[in-house]
Amino acid sequence: MLKRRFLVFAVMAASLLALYAALPASNTLASDQQAKGDHYLLIMPHTAEQCLKALDDMEAASPQLLAKTDWGCMAGDHTGYLIVQAASEQAARNMIPAAERAGAKVIKLNKFTPEQIKSFHQKM
Repeated sequence: MLKRRFLVFAVMAASLLALYAALPASNTLASDQQAKGDHYLLIMPHTAEQCLKALDDMEAASPQLLAKTDWGCMAGDHTGYLIVQAASEQAARNMIPAAERAGAKVIKLNKFTPEQIKSFHQKM
């Protein structure tokens, strides 16, 4: 079961990163993102028994974030996945309902340019 959850998480994370990579890159987009903060992936796991409470907590905390959160519950992966922009990791964590914060994971996301990738290869 743990292997399955990890696999589902890995597929979801790869899919989210692929979606971000497909967005058009421009100086305007980069400066807009810097002004609004960094992107963070919020991963909010819960058990089947906690599921309805987790949904209720998210709705009570922010109906807007509830609408933007992708849930794996119907597939047996009782986890909420959400990408947000925030000024800091703590600010992103504070968007998670208090009851779910302790078990949640907050990951700062980044993008790579072709030039950066080339530079990484040259350093190897």
